[in-house]
Amino acid sequence: MNMAIAFVAFLVVALVLWGIGELNYKGFHYEEDVPHHPDPTAHQGGEYKELNLRDILRDNSTKGYDAV
Repeated sequence: MNMAIAFVAFLVVALVLWGIGELNYKGFHYEEDVPHHPDPTAHQGGEYKELNLRDILRDNSTKGYDAV
């Protein structure tokens, strides 16, 4: 009988916490953070160049002496 009471109490607490979380979510308004200074690595030569995976892995060294 004690196990059934503990289970019901767990469900009640879970539902109350879920309700509080839903209420906090409805009152939450996200505004994107604008940095004070732009990322210097994003723009090189005044032009933005997005690297693909092949370009990143070509210059990346994660094994051997070059990684040190």
